[in-house]
Amino acid sequence: MSVLSDLDGLVLRSVSHPPLTTKDSELTYSELDNHAVKLYDAVQSIVSGANVTAYDNSKTYDKFSTDIRDRYAGYDNRIWEAAYVGSPSTFSGQTPEEGVYWTQVTLAEMLPDIMKLAEVSDSNGAVLKQVTLTIPNAQVLTGYDTPITLVSALGSGKGIDAISASVTIDNPSAAYATNVGLEIACDGADEPQLVSSSALNASVTSTRKLTVDSTFSATDTQILENTDLVVRVPSGNPTTGDADIIVKALYYEIDM
Repeated sequence: MSVLSDLDGLVLRSVSHPPLTTKDSELTYSELDNHAVKLYDAVQSIVSGANVTAYDNSKTYDKFSTDIRDRYAGYDNRIWEAAYVGSPSTFSGQTPEEGVYWTQVTLAEMLPDIMKLAEVSDSNGAVLKQVTLTIPNAQVLTGYDTPITLVSALGSGKGIDAISASVTIDNPSAAYATNVGLEIACDGADEPQLVSSSALNASVTSTRKLTVDSTFSATDTQILENTDLVVRVPSGNPTTGDADIIVKALYYEIDM
């Protein structure tokens, strides 16, 4: 029998409230204690952090993260949600306790975020993430010299596997010229992960897909450990062009 089912065994003194039993006489001390225990166990089953990833003193947490593993932690048999709203909102090394950095929550409060995670997880539980970045025209024009960070490095032992990407060229009055390719790559990698040789040449508002790069020489690198995923222009900077661009990408975090 589950803890919540045990609540059906509570005994009332005089009030009728099915399916609970009404005794129509004084409750004994033992019955009152039994009620308190059952209620405590029921609440504990709702707030227990036993099945939530344990708090990690070295991990960075963030109230505003889209990854629930960065927002919640299990500690002292409770569920804790990051609550810090400073700038930046990230923090580490703060042992969970009610206050500035953490607040206690229930499984029910976690449920919407759990459902979102389930919607974007594959059959092995890996989470597919999305990133959107608007890149101003001035940065596009220097995109060969200075690649633009799309996803920051994930830390030791982690890599970024870009699955798909698109770019929107937003209302150009002058098209980009000469160097009009675009790449999504690990910063410093020999080969990009996603590429287009002409994505930037649009003279009208356009959204265009990049394709997977799967051609390599024997020594080429592609996915690198603990490295930013960047947007870059191959070959050289565009010579003209005046539109901002919007890059959207889907990616997995992988163990390296």
